[in-house]
Amino acid sequence: MKARTKLERRVLELGDRLPALSKAKREWAFNLFPAYGFYLKKGEVWCQCCGYLDRVLIPELAVSLEVGHTCPRCGKTITLKHLTEKDCKHEARYVSFIQRTEEWNVIRTFMAERNTPCKGEPTGYEINEVYRNWVNDDGREVVTARPYTRSPFHLTWKTGKPMQIARHNHSCNGAYVMEDMFDPSDNWYYPRMYVTGKLRRNGWQNRFPAMNLPIVAAIRQLLTNPVAETIVKQGQINVFRHMLRRGDYQLPFRHALNICHRNGYIIEDASMWFDYMELLSYFNLDTHNAYYVCPKNLKKAHDKLLERKRRIEAEQRRERERIKRMKREEQMKKDIHAFIARMQKYFGMVFKDDDIVIYPLESVTQFYQEGKSMHHCVYENRYYSKPECLILSAQVNGKRTETVEVNLKTFKIIQSRAVCNGTSEYHDRIINIVNRNMDQIRRRAAG
Repeated sequence: MKARTKLERRVLELGDRLPALSKAKREWAFNLFPAYGFYLKKGEVWCQCCGYLDRVLIPELAVSLEVGHTCPRCGKTITLKHLTEKDCKHEARYVSFIQRTEEWNVIRTFMAERNTPCKGEPTGYEINEVYRNWVNDDGREVVTARPYTRSPFHLTWKTGKPMQIARHNHSCNGAYVMEDMFDPSDNWYYPRMYVTGKLRRNGWQNRFPAMNLPIVAAIRQLLTNPVAETIVKQGQINVFRHMLRRGDYQLPFRHALNICHRNGYIIEDASMWFDYMELLSYFNLDTHNAYYVCPKNLKKAHDKLLERKRRIEAEQRRERERIKRMKREEQMKKDIHAFIARMQKYFGMVFKDDDIVIYPLESVTQFYQEGKSMHHCVYENRYYSKPECLILSAQVNGKRTETVEVNLKTFKIIQSRAVCNGTSEYHDRIINIVNRNMDQIRRRAAG
């Protein structure tokens, strides 16, 4: 991507002046790879640090498996493991170096690689710069990077191409969502870091990368956010980490943080402390009082208030349930009275045909018994409260067989359901019986 602004052109110009990595930095990056080797048949030991193939006696190999093996070529004590087909002899690490260039803080990220191709051949090391995060003293960021290709299955940097302007890519187009390519937070960091005077003045500490902080966000907040600068200078590093991880750059309870500072109280668990402050507000306790804000045992104080809140909310739930039950009971009484007033004209009506007997349900209790026995929703869906609905129970030899719904407006059968909303072998006969007696239902409805 071409530079479009003065800031981007300035970054590309400064990028050409950056020095190459020193020998000490290269060796540090290569020493990040774990020291291990493979043991083979007949006492062979293949060192992955230098590629040397050593031959030892079987008894010595047994001892080396316990305490480690010292490679005679590179002098490193390596951990031995058995070589399998799944073992990959190509390894890569992302390493970063923080340095200053005029008014810019630059995070230079390299990909260090170790490759041990074949048994007995020397191990090859390579390191190439892949991207840079530039943040100036105004907190503005510019990313430059080598061209690359990637998919869900591979990533290839074109290390021979020059740096160009890049953008943070939090996802890719299509069905696959992938991580941001230019987030250096999880990289390995060289212990010596050089930042601008403003960033150092605003509270930068070289231990921040080791704390797994989002480094670019940490730098930008220290340069632009007085809240971040204040809490870092107050020594509340865990609060700073909490702020960055949540992306909440204007913290609540800032007055309480000042009280902690005046009392020399360092918050070790920021997430729990903010939850505790929320509990203090819930109970209307004084968040300006050091007695509450700076507890000697944060976990104990937090758990005590949390348990108290749980008891109150449990009581509130019980009260809400009690009110709901009262409302349901009142509604049930109204439904029962309305059902009796509306349906009593149909009470006592019976249709018979040989072994089939059909009669209307005459109480809410019968609706409950019908629904429970037939495993359908005639009770749960409150069919007894529907004004244009007549529910009939069809029994064969005294056993519930189907439940019939008749619409009292159209005098049509809406449905006839057996157990679990199925149909029985008597379904057609039951439908015919009800249809034959529909005039009787119509006369009772008119009367």
